[in-house]
Amino acid sequence: MYTQLTFDLSPKVQREQRPIIQNESWLDVSDIARGVGFTTTVQVSSNLNDALQAGQNEVHSGYDQRLYDALWMAHFKLFLDNKQGSTFSFTFPRKGWKTEEISDISLRVRVITRQQVVLIGLLQDFSEAL
Repeated sequence: MYTQLTFDLSPKVQREQRPIIQNESWLDVSDIARGVGFTTTVQVSSNLNDALQAGQNEVHSGYDQRLYDALWMAHFKLFLDNKQGSTFSFTFPRKGWKTEEISDISLRVRVITRQQVVLIGLLQDFSEAL
């Protein structure tokens, strides 16, 4: 007996594989992120936020510039790679208070897009949360 194949072309609702991370370890920085081109909600992990803060020996914090630079780089990588996520290195100078010596701090940062939310954090933030 012969069977005719039929195609079901009706649209199906796609379910997100991983839920949005929503807890106190992620900080909303959407207002600042709009300045670099993000149009959705943007959250930064508290670990990345802490790493960008001024060290106890630093005279000038530079936190705002570091955050802006990290957001710009994340937006650039998402645009350049044209994917839902990307990993990149973020390096910034940090000046010591007593020695006046400048050292480079390098961080491995991950950016992913989940259900209209962009999450930016250190690599370990995603391995623990996801």
